[in-house]
Amino acid sequence: MEWDWAVGGITDEIPRTTGPECINYMTDRRRWTETALLSALFIYIMHGNWKRLAPIRLPPAHEIQKSHSPMRLFLLISMSFVFGIEMGFKLAGGSMIFALNPCHVQTCLQIYLLAAKPTKTTTALFRIQMSNLNGPFLAFVFPEVEGRTYPFEQATYWIQHALLYIIPIYILRSGAYTIEDLGDFKWVKIGTAFMLFYHFLLLSPLSILTGINLDHMLCAALSDPFQGQNYRLFACCHQALLCPLLSKGTVLLFGSGKSRCNENGVHNNVGGGRETYTPPGSEHVLYHQLPPQQEYVTTETMTGEYTMPTTKID
Repeated sequence: MEWDWAVGGITDEIPRTTGPECINYMTDRRRWTETALLSALFIYIMHGNWKRLAPIRLPPAHEIQKSHSPMRLFLLISMSFVFGIEMGFKLAGGSMIFALNPCHVQTCLQIYLLAAKPTKTTTALFRIQMSNLNGPFLAFVFPEVEGRTYPFEQATYWIQHALLYIIPIYILRSGAYTIEDLGDFKWVKIGTAFMLFYHFLLLSPLSILTGINLDHMLCAALSDPFQGQNYRLFACCHQALLCPLLSKGTVLLFGSGKSRCNENGVHNNVGGGRETYTPPGSEHVLYHQLPPQQEYVTTETMTGEYTMPTTKID
């Protein structure tokens, strides 16, 4: 069969993976209704917060241009190696459809972030994925390794999810990408809404059509304390609380002055050099829009020299 590489090895030997119990856990009508309504809600949340984002401030030019450190290269190679092994296991077991689970998508994103140079786009991606640290956290609290029978397959599970949390901490400490102010929750709302939107727009329909429980969108896990018809609604609520807690808590504990911005979106350059001037009213410019270029004019005052920024019109 042409799809054996993706779904051929998935059986109901592991409870709540597939099979009649999982498929009949709730009605398809209920699943499709939740998918449509919640997807619309998440789009509304993302769009509303996207319009109010402060402009992204990049690190100083010398930080952007410098070559990757040995530690960054080590993490890049390690995560790429572990991810390659994990995909090999999935191909060998005929379960490649599980590569769509969020932790594997986040793995690909972190590999890209480690390899890329800081830009406004990569910084936005980093801030969004900071709201998806619930994946590795829940993987350790509620591990699911029963179906991993190949040698080293369970070890790969633990190493991959550990790296998913270690890499954001390293990036925060290195200052490669800036992070928004601790009191700014717009990026957290976008990241959390996008994560839930991904579940309901992609994983939920695929689960319904294939009968395979992708990231528990078809039926609740046995370890889920919110069993029953409303388990997906409960999941939206407790993840909407957990994601900001993990994101902001990680920044508070491990963020450095290099990576943090002040409440106006200005990069805190603790390493020296001139900080970026933020003109009044630019706080609500979309992240990819550049504020007017500034020139600095020095004037004499009674108490000495004063440097005033003026707008340069191109």
